[in-house]
Amino acid sequence: MTLSPEELGDVLETHLMGEGLYVTNCERHEGAIHVGYESPAVGESVPRGQVGTLLRTLLDLAGIETEGRDLAGIPEVGEWEPEDVEVWVFEDADADDRVTKGHYEVREGWFRALERDDLSETDFSTLVLSTLE
Repeated sequence: MTLSPEELGDVLETHLMGEGLYVTNCERHEGAIHVGYESPAVGESVPRGQVGTLLRTLLDLAGIETEGRDLAGIPEVGEWEPEDVEVWVFEDADADDRVTKGHYEVREGWFRALERDDLSETDFSTLVLSTLE
């Protein structure tokens, strides 16, 4: 079983809130999961650390083990089947005045290649950061 977009959004919200990332939406559009989050820490661009925080959570939910991560304390490990993910980052503002501060993507194939050890964690991160706008 895989988490629905709504369930994925709820789980992301629960796990990311403590990191200062507030998930505002998680929906499926045109074959990809679209995630939006607000963060008061966003300045003129998206901090790379925030990208890493979201990526680690997605990898955990997919059950893809990475170096130094203990998945034992995460009840939803392996409950999400990786797929393309597009992420929009907003500054912490009223939803009516929301300003997009960045966008990045993660491809399903990148998750799969990392899981098969065909892609290193560094290369995985580099691919994602190369999409950061």
